[in-house]
Amino acid sequence: MGLFDKIMGSVSEKKTDKNSKNPEFESFIIECENVSQEVKRIASANSLSLSQLGFKVLKVRTLYKTSKDKEWVEADEEKIKYFRDSDFLLNPELKIKQTYKIDIFKKIDGLKINPLPPMTIAGNKELTKIIINVRKNSAIQYFSKIESQTIEKIERKKIKAGILVRINDDLMIKGVKDIISDIRVNGTITKESTFVVCEGIASKKPIDDSFIYHYKKKSQNKDDQGRIDYSKRGFILAVPKGDCIMEYIKPQKGTAGRDCRGKYIAVSEPKIENETVVKHTENIIKKEDEERIKYIANRNGYVTHESSGVYDIQENMEVDEVSFKTTGSIETDMSAEVKINITQSDVFKDAIGPGINVQTYELNIGGNVASGAKIKTEKLHVGGQTHQTSIIESKSAQIAIHRGLVTADEVEIDRLEGGKIIGNIVHVKQAIGGEIIGKNIVIDELSSNVSITASDTIEIKNLRGSNNKLLIDPSLTKEHTNNMEKINKDKSKLSRNLKQTAKILDEKKKTIEKTKSIVKMVQKKILELKSEGKNPPPALLGKINEFQVLVKDYNDLLKKYKDDKIKLKNMVEDLERIQNKVFSAKIINHSAWKEYNEIKFRLISSSVEKIYNTKENEIIRVMTLIQKNEGDYEIKKSMEYEK
Repeated sequence: MGLFDKIMGSVSEKKTDKNSKNPEFESFIIECENVSQEVKRIASANSLSLSQLGFKVLKVRTLYKTSKDKEWVEADEEKIKYFRDSDFLLNPELKIKQTYKIDIFKKIDGLKINPLPPMTIAGNKELTKIIINVRKNSAIQYFSKIESQTIEKIERKKIKAGILVRINDDLMIKGVKDIISDIRVNGTITKESTFVVCEGIASKKPIDDSFIYHYKKKSQNKDDQGRIDYSKRGFILAVPKGDCIMEYIKPQKGTAGRDCRGKYIAVSEPKIENETVVKHTENIIKKEDEERIKYIANRNGYVTHESSGVYDIQENMEVDEVSFKTTGSIETDMSAEVKINITQSDVFKDAIGPGINVQTYELNIGGNVASGAKIKTEKLHVGGQTHQTSIIESKSAQIAIHRGLVTADEVEIDRLEGGKIIGNIVHVKQAIGGEIIGKNIVIDELSSNVSITASDTIEIKNLRGSNNKLLIDPSLTKEHTNNMEKINKDKSKLSRNLKQTAKILDEKKKTIEKTKSIVKMVQKKILELKSEGKNPPPALLGKINEFQVLVKDYNDLLKKYKDDKIKLKNMVEDLERIQNKVFSAKIINHSAWKEYNEIKFRLISSSVEKIYNTKENEIIRVMTLIQKNEGDYEIKKSMEYEK
């Protein structure tokens, strides 16, 4: 047996290409299963590169075999319909293969051929969906056999990739027709497109059972840079009502598939390793369906797991102290409404340790707050003292001795010792140094060296010291600071935009005025052509469209310009409303004044400050700011309380 006979096998045919410019090579007709392998063998036997050879598909035979079949069965036109039936394809005993009768030939150098659409073949990981990507191209022209040759090109790509051909080709044929239609109408491929050329049955992976503790995931011990914060140990695991705190994912069987090479895709059985019985109180609701079991919080609070194995949700927690050694930092969801009572009240010990963060809905502290501690709550009570480096944020706060920073809507301090208060309603029983910023401030006993800023009222029941600074300035208070900053920022930005828009409007208006006469001439010419029964040239119609677009852009921009001017006017009025609060604000003192206490009223926009320094034993009950004339202001001092 010769070398070529060994390569081609018993079904090969030898054919001489009389028209070939390369008479030394004979084309071969061969039937095989692996086309790429056969082409490679023939190229090697003839000392040719793979790029020099091509092949044409003459015939495709599809064969299948099951446990019932002793021999391979060829699928004729009737039996090929089986391959549309998923039950038939998902039979694990089914085997599928194809053989191809092909004509292998040597490509002729310089032979002019009609270009076909440029395309690439791709598939998903399982090879259950194979697609063709067709690139946009301007060099493709329509010819009579372009559709059939494009289908042949796709088939060759599929065969090289080992993909089954001529089975369920409806989507492929439609995709090719759409591409050819684009070429026929537009003379080119106007856009990139993708279409399916083979689709098998995707498998569905099994789902192993698992148990998820959702409430534990809420306890994060990493900072913004991803570093572990060892002070956060998830001591309290808070959840709001309605949250899924735990979930059991039931095992679910997968489904087998079959890829576009005809291979069966088997799936394994799901693993069952986390099935467990969960005991819980009525504060947790169990909800079950076919896929999972959910355990839902039936109240706000934090999750507890008793030694008896019962899960519960409680609202109140009592601990002796919160420190790095005991609990670590505590950060709960505010909506969970967890209440924490810290019982440590020894004046020589810290109830909240140094550098500890506590975030919870309500916090009652019997003792002291140490240095660097940060507290965020809705309701707060501190029975001891706060360190000067502590930071507190709350809706309402009650503190015995305050030396740190507290920001709250309502604040009540027994004694202020150099600390800072930012709030709306502030009541300080005794102030001996520090800073207070608020809307309405009441001080029962004011000593010395306290800075007080308010937007509405400063009321002093008993003044005992000097060197206090009392300021009425609405822009600095908690109520208006953020609003003022936003208004001023938006006002500056809007003012800049209005100046730029005004320039653009002026340029557009000039352009419209210049082109208006030309457009009228074009309109007149179009009317003349139409009256003569002629179609106006597209260039003339384009000029009209360009002008209409220009006018529309101008009108749209003009409307926006007017709207922005109204917005700017409203912003200025908002600032004026805030400033005018200074005229209704009051400083009230129920006792005699001491000397060297500074009274100041500040106007925002005009940067005007009116100052008065009190005198010893002076009786002034109420001080307000009044405007005598335009730009002329003075502090009005009254010995009587205003009604």
